[in-house]
Amino acid sequence: MNKILKRNWRIVIIFITSFITFFLVEFLFRIMSNQPVFSFGFFRLLMFTTVSALIMSVLLSYLSEKLANIGLLAVVWFFSIYSLAQLGFKNYLGNYFSWSIIKNTLGGVADYAGDFMRYLKPVYFLTLIPAVLLTLMILTKLFVIPKRKPHWPIWAATLLLTIAMHFVSIGSLYLFNNETALHKAYTLYESPVLSELAMTEIGLGTFMWRDLTLVFKEVEDEIIVNPDPDVKPVDDKSRKTKTELWESLAAAETNARIKKIDDYLLSKPITPRNEFTGTFEGKNLIYVMVEAMDLVAIDQTLTPTLYRLTQEGWYFNNYYAPVTSCATGESEFMSMVSLIPSTTVCTPNSYYKNDFSPALMNLFKAAGYSTNSYHSYSDKFYPRSELHLKYGSSKFYNNDELDIKKLLGWPSDINLFEESLEMILKQEKPFMSFIITAAMHLPYDIDSTLGNRYLAEVKAVYPDYPIEIQRYISKAMDFDKAVEKMIETLDAAGELEDTVLVFYADHHPLRMNASYFINATQQVDRRKGLNIDLSPMIIYNPELTPTVHSMPANTMDLAPTIANLFDLEFDPRLYMGVDVFSNAKNVVIFANGSWKTALGEYSAPKGKFTPYFEDYTYSVEEIAEINQFVRNQFAVSEEIYKTDYFKHRLEILP
Repeated sequence: MNKILKRNWRIVIIFITSFITFFLVEFLFRIMSNQPVFSFGFFRLLMFTTVSALIMSVLLSYLSEKLANIGLLAVVWFFSIYSLAQLGFKNYLGNYFSWSIIKNTLGGVADYAGDFMRYLKPVYFLTLIPAVLLTLMILTKLFVIPKRKPHWPIWAATLLLTIAMHFVSIGSLYLFNNETALHKAYTLYESPVLSELAMTEIGLGTFMWRDLTLVFKEVEDEIIVNPDPDVKPVDDKSRKTKTELWESLAAAETNARIKKIDDYLLSKPITPRNEFTGTFEGKNLIYVMVEAMDLVAIDQTLTPTLYRLTQEGWYFNNYYAPVTSCATGESEFMSMVSLIPSTTVCTPNSYYKNDFSPALMNLFKAAGYSTNSYHSYSDKFYPRSELHLKYGSSKFYNNDELDIKKLLGWPSDINLFEESLEMILKQEKPFMSFIITAAMHLPYDIDSTLGNRYLAEVKAVYPDYPIEIQRYISKAMDFDKAVEKMIETLDAAGELEDTVLVFYADHHPLRMNASYFINATQQVDRRKGLNIDLSPMIIYNPELTPTVHSMPANTMDLAPTIANLFDLEFDPRLYMGVDVFSNAKNVVIFANGSWKTALGEYSAPKGKFTPYFEDYTYSVEEIAEINQFVRNQFAVSEEIYKTDYFKHRLEILP
């Protein structure tokens, strides 16, 4: 036995070394990602790591000593750097990346590569320790791959063991699944579209190569429509829908994917008009997506205008701005079309040529409004000049058309509002204008014009805040003064009473230590559950009765809610979000598959529901039902993009 082992020691040493280094990277990543260590997912991780180590043994055992060393080092270094990059990306933009997203957005974010590297936490570099140690051991000859190559029967046996172990690992995907899991482990292996959940259940290494397969194949998740085909939702006649026409088109449809979308959307309820319908009928709308507007930006002393609007307008204190893979672009997209962004590509960059006729600006345009949109930057990151036309904007004005002054860092919102208001007040009335701000954009850890402009005032009020938060608030003060300028300008023009202002965030501050803005939030505990994405949302008009609205809501709910408030003609079934004033039971969905309702919240990575009330919670069956609804929302949105669905259903629009 010893003789056989000695003769084939090369294959053994490669296996042991590969397993230890791969496992250490996986373990370090899991710890730094706050993923559960002792879980079913960790068990599967060990099995797949064993398979990976066996594959290395099979591939390297017949190479020369030099090539075997190079091959082993190359794989270990690649995996370690991949782990480091994933940790950094999560910390930088709030989500893990997929190969598809990197492929589609690399050109647009290349300028941020240096900034990304500077922002990597030192602790993340621990993932490189296995690669560094292995390199040093090879260079100093402490680790030597035996020159003698194994007997071919042993090599063949190892190959067979690898195949067998792989099938055992695949079999483990069907065991030990949490009964309330959003996705079972085997579905995440087949299509790891929710990266955080997949990493938890199958491990980083398995996710890495399974994610690579999504670059080359179509992802099609199962959509389960109303389980009782004899029960159809009531067609509320107060809305001008075209259900009969839609049903006839669905019956005649030969494309199975489009038919599947038809069946799902037709099964949804039509939320009727309600007491808030038409609250702003006939008024103008200025719809403002505010870059990185966080609860920290609402301050009675330093941002008095924003604070006043929360006291004098409608303030939504249970509103969430989930961070998605493409952050700003996808939040803007959600607020317009009320669909869940794709989990495999940057949605606005990949599908900007699609038809989005149900988008919010298109609804206003159909109602006779003049529509324009404004931003103080170029189309460098997103093809807004084309995409906004699909949303319904007659013209998108960026810094090519607006006189935006260049500053160190991002431009001033005061400048943007002055430029856009001059054009807005020339629009035919009623008007719907969409403004995308930039002043509060990262970075916050280096000097910038706006980050330093009001720094002395911020330090006088909050001397103990970290410099990142102080610079953030300085930038927020620029936006606050821009809002003050907007209100004054509209008032002077006699348009304030006839204009509704809506302010919502794209996401919380990115590329900042989350503990900084969590600790600086005075209104609520941001450490609890999903509250890191809790965000201000304000609707203001001087004639409004000040009200705090506490129903759960998020970015996807904006389009149907605003459409209802202005009594626009729309079919609620075409949107994944809901009118928050309707009788619909809203489920706020987050990018990693987690969700919350008025009764509690569900963590997809943990597979756990936490009720808000001790005496009432969901049963396991009810959680499973909501999970299927969430999966449907993701899957149907994805299918709508891939089939360009709305292009085929223009006839059904009210």
